[in-house]
Amino acid sequence: MQLGELIRNFSEEAVAHEALLACDDMVLFAQVSEAARGYDESVGDYASGAVRRFANFATREDWLGLMNVLERAPDPGLGCLSHMVKWSLRQDEAPAPASHAGCTCGGNGDGGCA
Repeated sequence: MQLGELIRNFSEEAVAHEALLACDDMVLFAQVSEAARGYDESVGDYASGAVRRFANFATREDWLGLMNVLERAPDPGLGCLSHMVKWSLRQDEAPAPASHAGCTCGGNGDGGCA
């Protein structure tokens, strides 16, 4: 199954659980489960949102890191999923910059909030 198809099927909770378990990282699975509960989402909703947030807000350096993962991963799809979800978990743990609290610019002023 291709990554895009897998992500589209995250609305089926079993698919999301299976994909995260396939990453062979129980800590990641537990972190996603906890984050999902914190946002009152299903695991699939959190994981698909995490991928969307990466696609929308990741920096060039973040994308370069993803390219490195894809080159080295035995399963590039799972490596990509894991990288994007871990990135999103880190973003969710980080406090929002004081001058941009509550906006979606990522602290760089894009989107007219500067």
